[in-house]
Amino acid sequence: MEVQTKNTLRVVLYQVEMPTTGSNSCSACDSVQGTLISAIQEVQKLFVHLGYEILFRSTTVQTIEEAENAQIVASPTIRVGNLDFYPDHREDGPEAREWTWNGSTVAEPNKETLMEVLLKGYFEPKKARGKLELSPYILNHLKESGMTKPNCGCD
Repeated sequence: MEVQTKNTLRVVLYQVEMPTTGSNSCSACDSVQGTLISAIQEVQKLFVHLGYEILFRSTTVQTIEEAENAQIVASPTIRVGNLDFYPDHREDGPEAREWTWNGSTVAEPNKETLMEVLLKGYFEPKKARGKLELSPYILNHLKESGMTKPNCGCD
């Protein structure tokens, strides 16, 4: 007898651990995670018919080495299968990010955009990843996190 298993689409949200800033969480990470989970719930309804299951995991990156091993360049980074979706970090402030999708740039992706990202990630072919350069934002926070006790609450 053959055991049939569901196909899976892996979705990982990578977040950089933030040093203590007086707040209990990284608001940008929390907001994107909430919207992503909502998008996953909607897309999962379709994937059930395709025999697919979406497996979501959130990972907090604590060191530069972990960021390099995960091959992320920004925080947060959403990895859907072989597709990475992440913001550009602006210089205006610690939470200033620009997400670009289909020619539009926004401060934060909405549920519909993340649903499109999930579907595109489903179809994205595997490709070799070259060495990526970490954004100065990630480097600054990971260097600082080694000096101060983190308190992001993004675990």
